Amino acid sequence: MHTSHFALNVLKSHPPKVAWCKKHQAGGKPLKDTIAIILAAGLGTRMKSSLPKALFRVAGLPLVCYPIKAALEAGVSHVTVVVGHQAELVKAEVTKYFPTAQIDFAMQEQQLGTAHATLCAAENAAPFKKALLMNGDLPLISANTIKALGEVYDQTGTTFALVTSRVADPGGFGRIERSPDGEVRQIVEKRDATPEQLAINEVNVGLYMAETASLYADLAKVGTSNQAAEFYFTDIVKMRTSKGERVGALVLGDASEAGQINNRAELSEVEAQILRSNAAMIMNLGVTIHLPETVYIETGCLVGSNSEIEPGVSIKAGTVIGSNCLISRGSVLTNARIGDGVTIKPYCVITDSEIKDFAIIGPFAHLRPQSVVGNHGHVGNFVEMKKSTLGEGSKVNHLSYIGDAQVGEKVNIGAGTITCNYDGINKNITVIESGAFIGSDTQLVAPVKVGKNSYVGAGTTVTKDVPDGALALSRVKQVNIENYAKKK
Repeated sequence: MHTSHFALNVLKSHPPKVAWCKKHQAGGKPLKDTIAIILAAGLGTRMKSSLPKALFRVAGLPLVCYPIKAALEAGVSHVTVVVGHQAELVKAEVTKYFPTAQIDFAMQEQQLGTAHATLCAAENAAPFKKALLMNGDLPLISANTIKALGEVYDQTGTTFALVTSRVADPGGFGRIERSPDGEVRQIVEKRDATPEQLAINEVNVGLYMAETASLYADLAKVGTSNQAAEFYFTDIVKMRTSKGERVGALVLGDASEAGQINNRAELSEVEAQILRSNAAMIMNLGVTIHLPETVYIETGCLVGSNSEIEPGVSIKAGTVIGSNCLISRGSVLTNARIGDGVTIKPYCVITDSEIKDFAIIGPFAHLRPQSVVGNHGHVGNFVEMKKSTLGEGSKVNHLSYIGDAQVGEKVNIGAGTITCNYDGINKNITVIESGAFIGSDTQLVAPVKVGKNSYVGAGTTVTKDVPDGALALSRVKQVNIENYAKKK
């Protein structure tokens, strides 16, 4: 897999765009004429943080991104996110991750319950025949499950269907109460349940599909006669079944999809499950992962076949790795583009940068944002690069800093070389043209240019341009004082 060329002004620190386009859609019929309404207005008080729960990171993505991504992959026509607590921050994050998707927002000024939150999206939902309702803290729900719910909705001929799950520990989930003939009768929230109802192990997942017009007609009738004195969306089920209407139900085959995040312990458990799934997906692509339980691969990252990942590696935020690569122990890659046949030795940190085919990096190298290493380039131990390009076949192998530099092809940069790029006010550019040789312990005081096939002697401080093919020296003449040690 060949990585595309990244210009320096493109490789910036920013969140990756979430892949949701048509080629990633789940199999089956897309949910046309359907709006997805994601409920993400809550305070998340049990998270004990000023950060909205919707924005807590789960395997690299904000929590709210997962249900949005699943809905888009299921083929919904539009998404509305209901926001409330720190609404502008949530809007900004969602827009960053889905810049081209059909997404808008509805405001819930006061958090008065799920029915009230859904009512806040009434204007957004009005043009659509069906509405998919989804809690914003369900990161494990798949697009295939959403499509299966749509099939249940269509096949049962109802105007309302929901997803349930059978779990060993119902915890804080609402219980599904069924009639003797097995039809869903009502959803009972935990705080309102009797001891008999609390013993029910079929629970409400928080994912529904409904005819939009009848849904909003019913929502207007929901009251607050419950322990929380809130407008419960789940009251709609009893309202409909008491009138003899049937409610469709999809029981999850994989109960783990029902995993919710209400506190930090649940966040840790769900994230661990997603990370295991991410590692399994990568291994199924033909990648060897040693001790996968120690490897951290965030959602959306890709690794090409026949690559190898050693223990303790972190692959984060939009990283794409080619085939036949070795990513050695302890390295951290963030939004990095890695070509084919690349070797990354132990304990390298690479951020917002591109490494082209057959390059060798490390050990203990640090590539800061907007760094590009060309084909067959070498960046060695304890070398730091920042906002610089290293041309094809060029080497900087030992204890050097290369910042704001443009290095040509087949350049050798000796140990201890520094590009002095900052004058206290501005960052200045160093240009080293192809074929140049930079001796050890050189300081290049930018702005400065070293010409093609030129030489810079070891220990030189370069303060003016070096012509093509020239030798630059700036050493103090060596003086030897005989018998100095004996005299002292």
